[in-house]
Amino acid sequence: MAEITKVQTEAEYDAALARISELLDADIDTAEGRELDRLSDPVIEYEDEHYPIENPAPDALVEFLLDQEIVTREQLLPLAGSSADLDAILAGQKEVTPELAQLLCEHYDVTIAELLKEPAHSASSAASD
Repeated sequence: MAEITKVQTEAEYDAALARISELLDADIDTAEGRELDRLSDPVIEYEDEHYPIENPAPDALVEFLLDQEIVTREQLLPLAGSSADLDAILAGQKEVTPELAQLLCEHYDVTIAELLKEPAHSASSAASD
């Protein structure tokens, strides 16, 4: 079987994923491990182009932190301002505070500018006013 070096079509993508699945248990210092390493880059490039993943909304990140018990509500309260402010942030009705944005940036690959943008719920309600 010829080694896959480029992934340009959905069929090549499917073939590359199948081969990656076969190689997942390969030791790094073997020919199969090196093939797995080489195959990862073209697959990632194809996915970035054809299946981009948007950054989640700030309220979704805060909710995720809480759901996964990475932080507690009590830890977030001083960063959000008050319990009502935290509830409004979680509902997407209020912007994330700079302090809360900093916490999210430490845990996720998002920029503060992305986190401090106006919440979608707030923007749509302002547009309808």
